[in-house]
Amino acid sequence: MANSEELTLKIEGMHCAGCVSVIEKGVDKLNGVDSCNVNLAIHSATIEFDSEITSEKIIQTIEELGYKATIGRPDILAANEKERKKTKADFILSFVLALPLMVIAMSPMFFGHIIFGELYNAITQAVLAGIVIFYSGKSIIKDAFLQTRYFRANMNSLIAMGSLSAYFWSLYVLYKIMNGKTDMLYFESGAMIITLILLGRFLEAKSKGKAGEAIEALLKLTPSKAMAVINGVEIEIDTSVVKEGMTLLVRPGERIPADGKLTENNPFIDESMLTGESMPVEKKESDSVYGGSLNGTIPFKMIVTASGDKTFLASIIRLVSDAQSKKAPVQKLADRVSSVFVPIVLGIALITAACWYFFAPNDPMFIRSVISVLIIACPCSLGLATPTAILAGTGRAAKEGIIIRGGDILEKVTKVDSIIFDKTGTLTHGELEIAFLKSFGEKSDTEFLTIVASAEKQSEHPVANAIVKHAENNKVEFVTIQNIESLPGAGLKGDYDGRKLLIGNKHLMDQENIDISTAEKFAEDQMDKGRTIVYAALENRVIGVIALADKIRSEAKEVIGNLRKIIKEVTMLSGDSRKTACGVARSIGLENFEAEVRPDQKQMIVESLQKAGYTIAMVGDGINDAPALAKADVGIAIGTGTDIAIESSDIVLVQTELYSVEKLFVLSKQTLRVIKQNLFWAFIYNILAIPVAAGLFYPIFGITLSPMLAAAAMSFSSLFVVSNSLRLNKLEL
Repeated sequence: MANSEELTLKIEGMHCAGCVSVIEKGVDKLNGVDSCNVNLAIHSATIEFDSEITSEKIIQTIEELGYKATIGRPDILAANEKERKKTKADFILSFVLALPLMVIAMSPMFFGHIIFGELYNAITQAVLAGIVIFYSGKSIIKDAFLQTRYFRANMNSLIAMGSLSAYFWSLYVLYKIMNGKTDMLYFESGAMIITLILLGRFLEAKSKGKAGEAIEALLKLTPSKAMAVINGVEIEIDTSVVKEGMTLLVRPGERIPADGKLTENNPFIDESMLTGESMPVEKKESDSVYGGSLNGTIPFKMIVTASGDKTFLASIIRLVSDAQSKKAPVQKLADRVSSVFVPIVLGIALITAACWYFFAPNDPMFIRSVISVLIIACPCSLGLATPTAILAGTGRAAKEGIIIRGGDILEKVTKVDSIIFDKTGTLTHGELEIAFLKSFGEKSDTEFLTIVASAEKQSEHPVANAIVKHAENNKVEFVTIQNIESLPGAGLKGDYDGRKLLIGNKHLMDQENIDISTAEKFAEDQMDKGRTIVYAALENRVIGVIALADKIRSEAKEVIGNLRKIIKEVTMLSGDSRKTACGVARSIGLENFEAEVRPDQKQMIVESLQKAGYTIAMVGDGINDAPALAKADVGIAIGTGTDIAIESSDIVLVQTELYSVEKLFVLSKQTLRVIKQNLFWAFIYNILAIPVAAGLFYPIFGITLSPMLAAAAMSFSSLFVVSNSLRLNKLEL
């Protein structure tokens, strides 16, 4: 869509998958709306729309559907805490009143006679049950009537119909008692239905709070105070007023208030909550430090580069929150079923009532079965099956420094059958170092290094930086090289002591007709080890060769081996020569690789594999790999999460170790498995429970469900789904 915008809303008043379906269908009908995704677990909606419609119109539509919508990201922690307190208070009051109600209702069973006499007994039950249903359960009853007003039905409709049927039938019996007749009372059933539902909701609220622990832990990382250094004076200020360019002092044991650059001392900093790396990292002057990290025992000063919602920590929190508001495709099945489920249940309840009325109108099952069907069939567990698993799965990933942009990405990862790794900075550390140096002719190794390093000192190329760094470490005294000219993709040339100097790759030597035969054997041996070769020639004669190694990550071979067991195709892309790339591939156990690949060709390779039928995951450093990351079915940026990595990729691996890639596939597979378990339980539970509740087996086997057992079973179903999802928090990766 042209000029597409995204709107995130906080939604109040949702209770089940039916509510989700109502909002999504209502908003999707609006002209200009591209998509609407509603998340029950965190009470939010994400809407994509264009200039044909305004955000005000979208909000108005949602409110016309009977819900409250406000612009902004949902505060998951605050919402969960508010929900927990409310459901706890409602449950405690209902439990305190339902307990004596049950004793009074069951008094003939306990004491052999009715307490207070039959009339006062019934009146007392009516009062207690009325407070439970209409006060403790007022939100349920209110929402049910709201749904009726808009000619809809949801989970609360079923609960309200069940509890109110029991209550008003019992009021009718009370009227009969006042006129000298008698019948069975169901006041305690109506009250216990509400009490058990409130218990289930309280336990769900507690569980959902646990599912958001990852975000809570991240939010707690930012300290409330910071020590600013202004004109040499140390002043304590609120972290909220920290601005870019300020100088801060971070004392031993304190958390860093913002992102910045180190200006003083070499502290060891614990970045485990951001990267998953357990060992503290030593920082040097000009190194980056991140807000939320924990300082060790050495105080240091820093210049702030980002604060508030612009920090790396804030971006992680946003990504995790966004991920938990996006649906996995597997939820579409649950949404479709839920949208028609409530009307079907109401139909079943009517059929149940009609059957008992015609075949056994005087049997207590006439009332009990209808109430039980309405209660047992509530689709709450269906609505929670997917979002709670995504909430827990993405939260667990965040603890490992794996930031997943949405539940849909989790499902895509499980379908990947081809994974592509960029070599430099991904399979390797991305920092060249001299591994081999050999001089030829009249120059010694030291003289050869002096000449080459002196020339390369005037270049910014990574190869040049590695050579200069090696020379400085060996305390080489640089000499003057004149007329330096850079030759892109080949090397450089200049004049040394009045003679022509060439430094570069084999292509440059061939182009200048330089005989490299004396150095070729050494070069080939080094290329077989995956190293990059630099030749140097003076007056058309080779004076030496340098081999540079981009150190392969220690875990690369193990991770590649494990991935090859679960993924059909594993490929490496490299801009190096074929011989160098072959050496790296062989050393990490890879057969498939592409060499001499330019950055713009990586996207083409991804496209060609997709056309061959593969589902592609691309792993890169998020800089020159951006087009390929964006084109892949799943783009995975490994590193510290630069802006371009976050924009181009679906997943950001904060920790640079490749183990995170392996953990991602394990976690995604397990999360999808939990979602399927949840959906299976929710479906099979309703399929098996409704016939029992309707009394289908009662005439033959005497098997049925009382309304109270139905309410308990319904609450257990929802609690089971949430608890099953929470197992992901303890998954070993």
